[in-house]
Amino acid sequence: MISKKSFPYLYWMVASLLLAAVYKSFVASYSQSWMLATMLMPGALFARGIAPLIWQQYAKRIHYWVYLFIGTMWLEYMGAIAAYWLLFELDPDSFPEVLINPAFALLWISALILAELSLSSRLWPSLPPKKSETILTFISNRKEVRVTENQCLFIESRDRFTLVHTTDGQSYETQQKISQWDEQLHSWVRVHRSFLVNPTHIRSYNSKEVEIAWEGQTRTVPVSRTYKNRLDEGLQPPSRP
Repeated sequence: MISKKSFPYLYWMVASLLLAAVYKSFVASYSQSWMLATMLMPGALFARGIAPLIWQQYAKRIHYWVYLFIGTMWLEYMGAIAAYWLLFELDPDSFPEVLINPAFALLWISALILAELSLSSRLWPSLPPKKSETILTFISNRKEVRVTENQCLFIESRDRFTLVHTTDGQSYETQQKISQWDEQLHSWVRVHRSFLVNPTHIRSYNSKEVEIAWEGQTRTVPVSRTYKNRLDEGLQPPSRP
């Protein structure tokens, strides 16, 4: 049985073979067509890795999609130049112009990415969350992460990225800004410019720090003067021992 982690590697290997079959009419042998497909594959893999990040965090910012298109096409042209040098021996008459057609490149790259996402969702359908649980979905290291809100302890800002700290000891790095998390998680409490805390796990607090407790473990995060009033207003005195 194919695992979810190994599926993308197998899928894109098979995709390169299928793409080689499409390009077979351009070269003398199937091995050369597979080499051609391999040269053009980096653009598709680049788009596959970056597109989910943009969709998750910057879907409405058109210029990010423009940057993605430019980067993808640049890699495609670099692959076409390598093919022109190695496979077509710098012969302009034998070089197929379709290889540098951006519309064609965008078509097959989009088709392969959408096919992978569709197959993955069919093979490993997401389990529906329980009614009492809220699922947080975000991108970390180019992978989609899904955790329940109750699993999250606090979110820490590190300027260019944030860390989502969870009860199992994981710290997921994501590009989503802490201000965006603050807008999304209405019940959470901002206690510092760099810390957003899940009130479910707060055991005690004072004017200088908040103590977070879970599964017999504790951790403290600082409280700044700017957010002290927000902490007082957002929390009732904790009743848990």
